[in-house]
Amino acid sequence: MREIDVTLSFAGEDRKHAEDLAKLLDAGGYSVFYDEFELAELWGKDLYQYFSEVYKDKARYCVVFSSKYYAQKLWAQHELKNAQARAFEDNQEYILPIRIDDTEIPGILPTVGYLDLRKRSIGQIYQILVVKLEDSPSESMKINELNLPDSERHAGDFALFRPGDGQIYFMPYQNAYWGSTEISLELLPESSEESAFLRSQRDNLSNMFSSQQNFAFALEQEAAWVSSQEVAQTLSGTKTVWKVSLKRESPGQNDDLFGNVTFANLSPDRIAELRARRLLLDEKLEVASASLNQVNLMNEATLESFIRGTNSSLDIRECPIPHLYQSFGQSWQRFEKCARLTSVLF
Repeated sequence: MREIDVTLSFAGEDRKHAEDLAKLLDAGGYSVFYDEFELAELWGKDLYQYFSEVYKDKARYCVVFSSKYYAQKLWAQHELKNAQARAFEDNQEYILPIRIDDTEIPGILPTVGYLDLRKRSIGQIYQILVVKLEDSPSESMKINELNLPDSERHAGDFALFRPGDGQIYFMPYQNAYWGSTEISLELLPESSEESAFLRSQRDNLSNMFSSQQNFAFALEQEAAWVSSQEVAQTLSGTKTVWKVSLKRESPGQNDDLFGNVTFANLSPDRIAELRARRLLLDEKLEVASASLNQVNLMNEATLESFIRGTNSSLDIRECPIPHLYQSFGQSWQRFEKCARLTSVLF
């Protein structure tokens, strides 16, 4: 039984890439060997012997960041030799190369399949790695998942942003604050689209002719209409962090139109339940039978409006979760968190 899902082998000059991947793996619930995560464990150990065990015996996969710096490092060569011994013994793929440049690394044949960091982001590489991990889950990982408490299994590692165009962004965050009127958090966007959205919010704030648009936002078990108050891009160590301050706003004119209305002997709670069943189960109203008169047909159409929230910015016509599965289904941890946040939002 392997103790570690992924171990990373890299040169110090390429640490930023390794750290970004390590953090994504850790946030996704995978065990990763990254030296900065293991300082207490490594302190005082014979590192030559310990690294031999880690790279040869303890991991399911070894991700190698191949570069001109990697080819020059003695420790990198030591890690690679042990990884090669493991690959030879198992006679299957174990070393997963990521090319940072075109430097050939002795021991990694040019015919070995690789990913190119010049063509893919670390976030995209993480998603591909997750597919590989999920195709052959370890017994230890299954046991750990079953024993996770709900508070950790549903940890809010992402914040949800839904601007007026209907696009949804799920962004990793760190250090969040939710007050009575203000929300602030530090975001770690994973794609150019997410960075572009944050940049547009920042640019609108600096443009006196631009009007700030409210958008929907969800974090853990809370959701609100918000507007951007301050958006700043900062550098923290080797990673880019966006510091965002949001102001809670009142909902739009029609957004709570049916929130406290009784209709056809249905209480507001019952209507809310029907809306929730539409959201989570894609449950539609029963098709009216031919025996219903015109008034009842009109009542059914009105009830559909109540459930859907017609004229609302968060109109529920169908369950959004299958669409999320198409985007995130290759990683059940991310899919679960994104589906939960979407449900909280609607």
